[in-house]
Amino acid sequence: MPVSRYAPCLFAFLCSLPLLVAAPRTVQVTVRADSGAAGYEGTNALDGDPETMWHTPWGAAETKLPHELTIDLGTEFPLKGFRYQRRLNGVNGTIGKYVLLVSADGKTWGKAVAQGTFTKQAGADTVTFPAPVRARFVRLRASSEIGGRQWTSVAELELLADGVRFRSKPSPDAQRHGVPKPPVVRKRQGPDTSTLAGAMAMAALTLDFVQKASPRPRLATELKALAQRVAQIGTGEPEPLRLEALALRRKTILSHPALAFRRLLINKRPPPTFQHQTDQYLGRYNGIGAGLVILDNWRSETPTETVLLKGKLPPGTVLHPDLSFDAKRILFSHCDQTVKDAKLKRSFIYEIGVDGTGLRQLTGTADDPMVTAAGRRTVLVEDWDPCYLPDGGFAFVSTRNQGGVRCHHGGRYCPTYLLYRADEGGRNIRAMSFGEANEWDPSMLADGRIIWTRWDYINRHDTIYQSLWTTRPDGTGTAHFYGNYTRNPCNILESRAIPGSRKVVGTAAAHHAYTAGSIIVIDPAKGEDGPDPIERITPEIAFPETEGYPVGAFVTPWPLSEDLFLAAYTPAQLRSQGKESQRPNAYSLYLVDTLGGRELIYRDPKMSCFAPIPLVPRPRPPAWPSMLPADAPRKGRVYVQNVRRSTQSIPDEVAALRVVRIDSQPVQRVPDRGQVLFEVSKGIVGLAPVAKDGSVAFTAPAGAALLFQLVDKHGQSVMSMRTFVYLQPGETMSCVGCHEPRRAAPRTARTPAKRIYPELEPAVGPRYSGGLSFVRTVQPVLDRHCISCHGLGKKPAGGLSLLGTMDTAPLRLGHPRTSTAYQSLTKRKGLVVVAHRNRESVASRPSDYGARASRLAKILLSGHGGRVKLPAADFRRVAQWLDLNAPFYGGYTWNKAEWRLPIPEAEIRLRAAAAKRFGTKISEQPFAALVNVGDPEQSRILLTGLPVASGGWGQLPKNAGWDELRTLVQASLSPLPAQDLAGTCQQSACQCRACWVPKAEADYQAGLRKITR
Repeated sequence: MPVSRYAPCLFAFLCSLPLLVAAPRTVQVTVRADSGAAGYEGTNALDGDPETMWHTPWGAAETKLPHELTIDLGTEFPLKGFRYQRRLNGVNGTIGKYVLLVSADGKTWGKAVAQGTFTKQAGADTVTFPAPVRARFVRLRASSEIGGRQWTSVAELELLADGVRFRSKPSPDAQRHGVPKPPVVRKRQGPDTSTLAGAMAMAALTLDFVQKASPRPRLATELKALAQRVAQIGTGEPEPLRLEALALRRKTILSHPALAFRRLLINKRPPPTFQHQTDQYLGRYNGIGAGLVILDNWRSETPTETVLLKGKLPPGTVLHPDLSFDAKRILFSHCDQTVKDAKLKRSFIYEIGVDGTGLRQLTGTADDPMVTAAGRRTVLVEDWDPCYLPDGGFAFVSTRNQGGVRCHHGGRYCPTYLLYRADEGGRNIRAMSFGEANEWDPSMLADGRIIWTRWDYINRHDTIYQSLWTTRPDGTGTAHFYGNYTRNPCNILESRAIPGSRKVVGTAAAHHAYTAGSIIVIDPAKGEDGPDPIERITPEIAFPETEGYPVGAFVTPWPLSEDLFLAAYTPAQLRSQGKESQRPNAYSLYLVDTLGGRELIYRDPKMSCFAPIPLVPRPRPPAWPSMLPADAPRKGRVYVQNVRRSTQSIPDEVAALRVVRIDSQPVQRVPDRGQVLFEVSKGIVGLAPVAKDGSVAFTAPAGAALLFQLVDKHGQSVMSMRTFVYLQPGETMSCVGCHEPRRAAPRTARTPAKRIYPELEPAVGPRYSGGLSFVRTVQPVLDRHCISCHGLGKKPAGGLSLLGTMDTAPLRLGHPRTSTAYQSLTKRKGLVVVAHRNRESVASRPSDYGARASRLAKILLSGHGGRVKLPAADFRRVAQWLDLNAPFYGGYTWNKAEWRLPIPEAEIRLRAAAAKRFGTKISEQPFAALVNVGDPEQSRILLTGLPVASGGWGQLPKNAGWDELRTLVQASLSPLPAQDLAGTCQQSACQCRACWVPKAEADYQAGLRKITR
C-alpha cells in the first residue's frame, strides 16, 4: 500500500498531541498548620517549591505530636490521592505514621480516607485513593516521626486531581534547603605523585625550591643517583623507586632553612561537639585534651613530648594558644571540663612560660570585675582567642558584650562575642569592637595593626559574610581588609600575617560547621573583594558550604613563608551542623607547600592535634601610640570629604547624613521585631547637613554600632549602609566618601585649620529609649491624619484600616504580634518595600529599599489625591520608619508596653470623661483610636485637644481637664506582669532563655571571693 505524502505530517501532529493538552489550572489554597518554626510555616508545604518546607518548631519551642496541616481548597474537588515529598536535605521531621482526613465544611471530619506508615528517608511517596473523594478541606495528621522525635516536616504535599494543581501563597521569609551539593573537586598542585614519573618530578621541583634558599649538594647527588636507577628500571617494578623518590622529597623539604627550629608548640584537644561557627568554642561543646605540648626534635620520627599543663590545671580544653614575640611565654584559654553542669563550663585566659613555670590566670579572677555591656547578665562570661599585643597587653574575644545571635529561633544557647583587649597581666579590660554579631581570631600584622574576622549581616544575607577587618591596638582606625562583599568563601578565619610579606594566610571555612576547610593566601594589593586577591594553597579542598562540604579539611595554618605552612589536617569529610561530630583523633599535623606537598609531621593516635607554632622569636610589630585623649567623653567625631564619592552613582539631591544606631540583641530568644525575620533593632541618633561640596562633619556617640544614610530634603534615604562603623571615645574618623574604593585618594583642597564637628540635629518625632517603634513614631501620625477615613468608618477606605488595634493572638516565633495598621501597610504589595531576610540585594544601591522605593511615601508626598497634606515633620516620621526597614517594635524585650490590655473598669471611666468633654461620637470610638498603648502620652484623646504650642494637634477646643484625662489614660492600661532585670525577662516562665545567668554569675563571683578569703 503506498504511503501518503501527508503521513509524516500526520505523524508529527499525533506526536505533538500531548503538548496541545491544556496545562493544569492553578487553584490558590489556604494552608493552616498547628505549629511551624519561623521560615518553615505550613504554607511552604503547597507552594510548589520543594526547597522550602513546613517544619514544626524544635528546641525550646518544640510542640508535641501529632501535628496537623489543614488545607482549604476554596470549593469542593474530586481528589484521587496525594503525594508526600520529603525534605531534600535531611531526615528531621520525616513523617512515619499518618492519617488523611477530608471535610466539606472544615468542622465535621469523617473517617480517614487514607492512613498508613511512611518508611523511606528520602524522595516521595504517592498514595492513591480506592475511588475519588470529593472534599473542600483536607487535613494531613502526622502522629509519628521516623526518628522517634516530636517533629514533622513536609517539603511538598501535592493533592491529586485531574486538570488542577493546588498552590498556596509563597512565604516571603521561607528558608530554602536544596539538595546538598557535592563538593567542588579541584586537582592538587604539582605532579601526580602516584606515578614514578610524578614522584621524581616532585622530588626535582622540591630540590630546586629548597636550593633557592640554601644549597643542598648532597641531596642533589642523591636525586641524580636515583634518577640513574630509574632510567635503568626497564620493565622492573617501579613502586620501590617511587617510594624512594617520595622519601627523598620529604627529606629535602624538611631541610628547608625555614624549618630549622628544634621545638614546636602544639595543642592537643578533640574537635568541638557542635558544628557551627558561633557555638564551636563554647565550653559546653568541647572536651578534654592534654592542651599545650612542646615537641622537641619535631622533624625526627620520635619527637620528645613535654606536656606543659599536666597537674597544673583541671582536665579541660585549651583553645588557640599564642606565643610571645620573644618566644618565652604562651597565652591560651582554658575551660575546666570537670564542672558538672555543662552550661556552666567556660573558658578564661591564662599565661605560662614555655619552660612550664609562671602559670597565671589573667581573666575571670577576683581582680577581674567582669564588667559587661550595659550591665547586662544575659550570657555567661567566657574569654578565648588571646593574642599578644606589641604594647605588652593582649587582645581576645569575649562574651562580655552580652548578646544573642539574631538569626536563630532561641532553641539553643548561642551568644555573640566581640573583640576586647587588656593591659599586661589582665588589667583594664575594655571593648575594642561594638559590633552586634560574632567575631573571631585576632592576630597581629607586621605594621602593628590587629586583623580579625567579623560577621556582618545588617539587612544582608545572614550566612555569607564573615570577612577580615583591621584595627589599631587601641580600637581606633577600624577598616575593612578583605571579603565584606565576597560570597565565596563565605567565611575566612584564623588569619595570620606571612613573615616578610604583605599577604596573610587564612582558613576558608563554612558558616554551618566548625572552623576547618581550605588554606588560602590573601594579597590585599590585588583588591578587597572577589577572587583576584585569593590564592588557593590547598585547591583540592573545596571552600566549605559555598562549594559543598569537602572530603578532607585543614585548620590552624601557621605561615613560615609565602610557600610553606604548618597546619592541622583530617582526611575525613567535614561535617555540617546537625551531623555527628568528627572523631577525637581526626586531626594530625602536616607541612603544606605550594608545590603540592602534604607531609605528615606528627600524629597522636588518640587525640587531635592543632595550632602548630614554631618556638622561635619573631619580630615585634611597632607599638602604635594611642591618640585617644584620657578620660574622653563617650563621643567621637566623623568627617566625610564628599558623600557623593562612591562606587555607586549618588543622586545630587542629598541634603543630610542620617546617623542610625544598631542595637544588639541581648538574649537568646526574643519576639520578632516586625515583618522582616530576625531584623536588627535600629534607632535614629540624628542628622548632619551636607555642605555644597559634599562634605559633612559631626559629633556622634562612641561605643555604639552606627550606620549612615544619605537623605534628601524630604528626609527619605537616598542611600543606606548595610554594615556598621563605631568610634572609640575621643576618636576622629575620616572618610573620602561613601562606599568609596579603599585606596581612593582624597582630592586636594584647602581645609580649615580647625574643623568644626557640630552635634547632630535631633530627628523629628518623640524621644524614647531603644530603637524606632511603629506604635510610638508612626501610629500617632496615622491617628492624626488617616484613621478618619481608614478605620473609624463602618468600611475603611480602600479596605485599609490604619487603627492601632493590637493583635492578641498567642505569641509564635516568626509570627509577630502587631497592629491592624502595621499589617495593612506591610502586607499590601508595593506599599512598603523592605529588605527581607536573605532576599536582600548584595550591595546597597540608591533608592533600593525604604521610603523612596515604597509607594506609601509617594502617596503621602503627593497629597494622596488632595485628601491629606502631611506636615513635613509628620512625613519625616513615616520616612524614618520606612528607611529603617519598617520595624514594628523598637527593641527585643519580652515585657512590651504594646502588649498591655485595657482594664475594663478604667476604660469605662475614661470613656465617660471623654463623653463629657468631647461628646459620644469620640468617646465611643475604638479604644485604639483613643489610647496609644505603646506610648500613652501620644494618645489621640490627649493630643487632639492639646494646642500645637503645647505639643498637641489643636484639632478640638482646648480641654481644661487635660491633666485629669491624662491620668485616666495612664490608669486605663494594665501593668506588665514583669520588668527586665539585667537584660533578662524575669517572667514567671522564662521566655528569653537567659534568666538563669544572673544567679550563675553571682555564684561564680561568690566562689571567687570565698577562694580569695
